[in-house]
Amino acid sequence: MSRFLIGIDLGTTNTVIAYADRELDESIQLFEVEQLVAPGEVATRTQLPSLRYHPNPGELNPTDLALPWSNEDPAGVPGAIIGSLARELGTQVPGHLVVSAKSWLSHRSVDRTADILPWGAADEVVKISPLAASASYLAHLRAAWNHSHPDHPLEHQEVVLTVPASFDEGARALTLQAAEQAGIPRLRLLEEPQ
Repeated sequence: MSRFLIGIDLGTTNTVIAYADRELDESIQLFEVEQLVAPGEVATRTQLPSLRYHPNPGELNPTDLALPWSNEDPAGVPGAIIGSLARELGTQVPGHLVVSAKSWLSHRSVDRTADILPWGAADEVVKISPLAASASYLAHLRAAWNHSHPDHPLEHQEVVLTVPASFDEGARALTLQAAEQAGIPRLRLLEEPQ
């Protein structure tokens, strides 16, 4: 039996983790997610904006992107930024911000595994799939949790991930695939608003 019960809301706008500690029999708490909030500045927030920023080569120094853990992007984009700083930079440099990956994941009129995001970006901007973007948010959560709880890795806990009732079987399968790519191979999907 895992020590923690974890719920993840992989949202269109923000992603959140709530958890309960079985040993301490505490009430449900929000997990404070470490993330970049300014170049070179890491802070915790109860929400991880579901956003990615793809900088131009040389736009930021590698030290500006350092997190307390190994920062490997499942999408393979060098220097990609997830969360609060992505939102900030995306308002300054249009066309480099991946938004609404969850909505794209359920969009049946596009190939949800194709590199289409940021939508409408110039050719020189690196693009990724809605699947890869979703995996990157989950991978960030996993890394932040594991950094905070090294003796109780997220992938060894009981995890529930919410999905909208409107998700078709394809979107559900892609959500499970994103979780697996993020290193969370075992979890249960729970239909919102349950």
